[in-house]
Amino acid sequence: MKSFGLRTAFVGLLSLIILVAVLTPAQAFGVLTGEYKLAAKIDTTVRSELATELWGQVWRPDASGPFPLVILLHGNHSTCGKFDATLGARLDDNSQYTRSGTCPAGYIPAPSHLGYAYLAADLAQRGYVVVSINANRGINAADGISGDFGLNLVRGRLVLRTMQELARWNAGTATPPPSLGFGMLGLMDFSHVGLMGHSRGGEGMRAAVAQYRDAGSPWPQRIGPVTFEAIFEIGPVDGQTNRILNAPDVAWNVILPGCDGDVSDLEGVRPYDRMLLKGAETRHFNKSSLEVFGANHNFYNSEWQFSETSDCQGQRKLFPDHPGSEAQQKTAAVPFRHFMLAHVGAEKIRDQARIFDPSFQLPLNLTAITQYARNYRASLMAGSSFTIDDFSNATGTSSNGVANAASGLNLYRHGDAGFSHDLVQRAASVKWKGSGGFLQLNAVLPNAPLDVSAFSTLGFRIALKCFGKLCANPTDPTGDVDFSVALAMADGAFSAAVALKDYAVVRRPVGTLVFDVFENKTVLQTVRIPLGDFADADLSRMVGVRFTFDKTTGSTIYLANVSFEAAEAGPGGLPPPRAATPDVAVVKPPPADVNVIAALRTTRLTEGQRVGEAAVEIELKSSRAFPVTDSLPVLTLGKARFRLSRFADDAQHGLIFTLTAQEFEGVVDGADAGIRIGSAPAWRFGALRKF
Repeated sequence: MKSFGLRTAFVGLLSLIILVAVLTPAQAFGVLTGEYKLAAKIDTTVRSELATELWGQVWRPDASGPFPLVILLHGNHSTCGKFDATLGARLDDNSQYTRSGTCPAGYIPAPSHLGYAYLAADLAQRGYVVVSINANRGINAADGISGDFGLNLVRGRLVLRTMQELARWNAGTATPPPSLGFGMLGLMDFSHVGLMGHSRGGEGMRAAVAQYRDAGSPWPQRIGPVTFEAIFEIGPVDGQTNRILNAPDVAWNVILPGCDGDVSDLEGVRPYDRMLLKGAETRHFNKSSLEVFGANHNFYNSEWQFSETSDCQGQRKLFPDHPGSEAQQKTAAVPFRHFMLAHVGAEKIRDQARIFDPSFQLPLNLTAITQYARNYRASLMAGSSFTIDDFSNATGTSSNGVANAASGLNLYRHGDAGFSHDLVQRAASVKWKGSGGFLQLNAVLPNAPLDVSAFSTLGFRIALKCFGKLCANPTDPTGDVDFSVALAMADGAFSAAVALKDYAVVRRPVGTLVFDVFENKTVLQTVRIPLGDFADADLSRMVGVRFTFDKTTGSTIYLANVSFEAAEAGPGGLPPPRAATPDVAVVKPPPADVNVIAALRTTRLTEGQRVGEAAVEIELKSSRAFPVTDSLPVLTLGKARFRLSRFADDAQHGLIFTLTAQEFEGVVDGADAGIRIGSAPAWRFGALRKF
């Protein structure tokens, strides 16, 4: 077991006392709330073809400002809904509001922006102005644009346009509508701004910051000076625009719902992957992720009342089929509060961010609900870390160009890190059978040892690779894999070894039903070990790190991002032991759809970067409605995939995909046609016959 010196133990105890002391700061303010809704219009600063509107809800302290500002943005969803008395929930299954600003008889506009009241009211009590934006008109369920398939650049501009209006109200150059019920003069401090985006709203928030910061951007003049301090994302998409959108020079966290049936590949971890490799930020900003086992996508918005997924594999569901889940909401509410208190405002409570660091325990009000896996990097500033191996070179050579050493392994290979991770994320696949094999990662040659005494922590990322029955079995509450870690020194000696299980619980990946089969979501998690725990280590003469596979008899892992870090690790982040109680996944029979290829027609692109280019539209109809989701609908024609689409009707029974003439020419006549959307069963259309 791990043993701490007196100083380390004292620091750990003090850290825990501080963490407990700041978990629930006093709620000092009464809260006022009101809604604004300005007339819809074509606003070319947002988008040029469809009318959009400024519509949102404000929660504010009942006191004089200025207060830090936090803005919330929901994801893609149907824009009209009706109450189903039999099920006791509102079913959002129409999108007429998107274009017309009206809904059919018996329907109401979907109030997606109100689905985060549980986040907003709590934060307003703590001295923040919180604004939640409704993106129904002209954006949700609207046609994709070439270069902006998910309309997330558009979403970013809607956020900036909202900030422009808020700045006018704040300065007194315009007056909020009477419906708001209170004034906003001098209420908001634009030098302390935090953002939260759910699903497409997550990439939309990254797009807002990027477009504000662009060279020659008009937004600083329209809004005034803004300091974006933090972005918090929930189940976000990534890669739905022609821009690579990261979150540089802000604190950033993403929640990854383990049972997400919409953004089912958990692609929200990809910005974290990319940012680890970028480095060179100008200040210390935390980057982190929190995978929440058993959480679905929809129920982080309390207004989205039907689950997008029904079954989980290897995890216990936190949600029914409808109408929502308060337990799941708590897994966002607690981290969201900690995150904003730590990073946004003139008086930041930095210790609140410790719940994102896996070397600190999560609070009991989270661990009582479910299990989690975390990624964390304290800083990307130059000098804040030293990379031992990112596995960016060929197998056997470290990132520093030095030969690694391996023995007794069945597999050691550098490659990608699995389907969920970004293509730039590299990892070592390591497999062993029996006990005693090792992998030593070398940063330098023995004749040129490395002095790491300025660093405090060894960090690395790991995921268990498993297939079939292994992934389906209940997990060991102490973790499904264990091995030893030691530091290697220039004279060939090693420090005392420590055990992985004393620092981390590494569980087998969990999964959901995707395209009629169960898919495991293999996501890396961070392990952080204090260098002081490696007894007998001479930190002035380091060569590398040795991983000895002497505990779990046979396993396969991904190993990634091995580095020394300046930021100190905490006293240990092991959660309270709890046995897993996974749900039994049930594969349902495929739906009896009536699907037809309704039309093929030539056209030209009308919006985006390729206006006027010759194109072909393929219209497909189904008796089963196509859901409005945050993952993009994907048209499969044989092995080819296409993502530019729009709905053919408000009832969502038709989709029109647009291919450039060149793309269509490359499609094989008679190719099998299908549509895939999130984790929904695929739609099959048979052979596509070209003109």
